[in-house]
Amino acid sequence: MIKQPLTVDEVVGVADRYAALGFQTRGDLGQHFLRTPDAAHALLERAGIPAGAHVLEVGAGLGTLSSAIATAGHRIWAVEKDERLRDHLTERLAPFGARARVTFDDVRRVDLDDGLDLGSALVSIMPFDPELSADLIRHVFTCPRVEYGLVVVPSASAQLLANCPDLVVEEVDGIARSSFWPPAPTVLRVLAISRRSTCRS
Repeated sequence: MIKQPLTVDEVVGVADRYAALGFQTRGDLGQHFLRTPDAAHALLERAGIPAGAHVLEVGAGLGTLSSAIATAGHRIWAVEKDERLRDHLTERLAPFGARARVTFDDVRRVDLDDGLDLGSALVSIMPFDPELSADLIRHVFTCPRVEYGLVVVPSASAQLLANCPDLVVEEVDGIARSSFWPPAPTVLRVLAISRRSTCRS
């Protein structure tokens, strides 16, 4: 557990600070944290989101990608299941005011239709459990308000998503395992996702 609080200003290397404090990541959530803001900004640039668009992030974790999204001027809805991260994530996104919304729950229990604009984007580092990751992505795209996405997933997730005939999945990049703490246990892919029609789980 965390022995001392981390301040909102600790943006660079926050994942490494959590590691040093003995934080135990949850394997059941496929939990791995992005280590640097530079990597977050590179992912966001690759996403090519229109200015001011509404972005859903599943598994916001320590908020490194969330902060990059909000800093770029987008509205961010960060969904995180791990209650241990509530104080840190809430405080980290507080400076963005109404542009940032945080929900602590499993995204499969969240009413996305009630919180997203039409044409919203999914931009997320998904859990590094291939089946869980694919299941969450398929679920998000059952919401007609989500138009497209850019996600980081294990390579096996890409194969699972390819079996969904209503999603167009394109591998656009990779990302180093060492970009995360703990390091990713398998090869990662950056996928661009769009819909042909509503994809049912």
